[in-house]
Amino acid sequence: MITLQFKAITYSSWKTTDKQRHRLNNKPASQIWYANGQKRYELYYENNRLHRLNSKPAYQTWYQNGQKSCEEYYENNRLHRLNSKPAYQTWYPNGQKSYEEYYENNRLHRLNSKPAYQTWYENGQKSYEKYYENGKWKIK
Repeated sequence: MITLQFKAITYSSWKTTDKQRHRLNNKPASQIWYANGQKRYELYYENNRLHRLNSKPAYQTWYQNGQKSCEEYYENNRLHRLNSKPAYQTWYPNGQKSYEEYYENNRLHRLNSKPAYQTWYENGQKSYEKYYENGKWKIK
């Protein structure tokens, strides 16, 4: 493990001898923290590719107040999540969801007349939605 200290930020990164990001056993390969000790982000890599199984995000970020700001789900460096759950989602600092996208094998995809792309205003009101199947835009 290599641990480096930058101006008020602590960083941790795991790499193989050939400089590839890689860590097994469901542990992050890269992490960074705010000066207050709150985690800022973490990434999970396998063989230098964003990768994490079992419906857990491979990339996560948090605001300085500890509220989660982003989650991304990857398999072999491709946005991917099954079971009608978003593969990419973000939140406002107040905890209200701001954005979500549904992916299967790195393509926007959602069935059953449900949107694959959605955004919300900070007050929780939906602002936009779009429908995709296998990466192709569908008119509802």
